[in-house]
Amino acid sequence: MLCLRKPTPERLLGVLESWSDVPLSYMSPPRDGFIADEHAVRLGSGEETWREACEALDSWRMFPTWAEVSRQEVKGQEVEQIVAMMVRICGLWWVNPCRILRRCDSEHRHGFVYGTLPEHAECGEEQFVIERRPDGSVWYVIRAFSHPRHWMAWLAFPLARWWQLRFVEDSQARMKQSIET
Repeated sequence: MLCLRKPTPERLLGVLESWSDVPLSYMSPPRDGFIADEHAVRLGSGEETWREACEALDSWRMFPTWAEVSRQEVKGQEVEQIVAMMVRICGLWWVNPCRILRRCDSEHRHGFVYGTLPEHAECGEEQFVIERRPDGSVWYVIRAFSHPRHWMAWLAFPLARWWQLRFVEDSQARMKQSIET
């Protein structure tokens, strides 16, 4: 969803509710044409790092400062919850809705997967997970498969790809900051 002005919180909540029954913008598993990504960064090791990283993820602190997450006031991420990442690019506000599809929680993993809805600029899924590896190290991992959905994202594919990779780098930096402070 594109906007010339930043949507108000009230407008965003209304839009989130209107997307509750909308189907995903892709078929799973993905077909040809999707780009698969996996990016991991080591956050440290030990129980305290694990706990802090899980808490940061549940609080949506993995999103860069230039991106806002709009959601109903729910702690963490619940399956079927609708969320939207909002970012300003080239003077336009892009509101990118997603649905939480599943949790990825076990003794050694903590996180979730969301899938894009039709108003999203991209098409695909993204997983955000904290992993505790056998050596005790704690990692923040982003896995995704996607391709542009909006015609402007297709037209400016190199720029859209740059934004995706910038998101990953800035998200990793935010998670590291969350653990260090």
